[in-house]
Amino acid sequence: MARFYPLFSSSSGNCSFVGDDRGGILIDAGVSCKRISDALSAGGIDPGAVRAVFVTHTHSDHISGLRVFAKKYGCTVYAQEANLRELYDTGKLDPAAETVPLERGSAEVCGMRITHFETSHDCTASCGFTIEFADGKKASSCTDLGIVTDKVRSAVSGSDMILLESNYDEQMLRTGPYAYPLKQRILSEHGHLSNDDCASLLRELIAGGTRRFVLGHLSRENNIPSLARSCALKGLSGYTEGRDFTLDVAAPDNCSKAVIF
Repeated sequence: MARFYPLFSSSSGNCSFVGDDRGGILIDAGVSCKRISDALSAGGIDPGAVRAVFVTHTHSDHISGLRVFAKKYGCTVYAQEANLRELYDTGKLDPAAETVPLERGSAEVCGMRITHFETSHDCTASCGFTIEFADGKKASSCTDLGIVTDKVRSAVSGSDMILLESNYDEQMLRTGPYAYPLKQRILSEHGHLSNDDCASLLRELIAGGTRRFVLGHLSRENNIPSLARSCALKGLSGYTEGRDFTLDVAAPDNCSKAVIF
């Protein structure tokens, strides 16, 4: 059965595996090749089974291990055209790497259909992904976005499972130690998604049939897992956890359990 495994999820590094022990993909490679390989092996997945890496954007916590991992395991790298140019220009991708621009359309890898959708973030280009499996089930990965646009809402609608950003508690951010310009960046439409905004989208998704939720990319300074989870449960009020839905918080360092399809 297919697995969605959030291996790493924080501002220190992001990487998820989607597939099974025969083959699959990574979404981002934001920690070292060794850490990714060790995490995959700990989950019973041969790193050599990774066929492709799909890049959301080029901030370091999403691509720091990309060059080495893609070269070592011969993975195809899928990214938006602007991001591919940046990766080459900055030396973050080997010139000989096999790449595919996401603008070409949906990709078929290991029996999965992967489609990108644009997100609002302060970088060259940014996106999330939906993954459709052979049995018709659908998973989505959606982090690093300042707002939930109609394009995002349409893309993730109908997902059976979603990894969704719940980056910060607004009160913690506003009263915390960050400099004012950084606070404004995070709060902006090109920053990150708050607990409250995440909860609002969860409410829409469960009404549309989504039943598996994973909260991701929590800020270490402006959030705590129990707070993010409590806010999400408010958004899912009227439904019973364990019966109507599952809710997990992705750990920052390879402690998250896989969501099984």
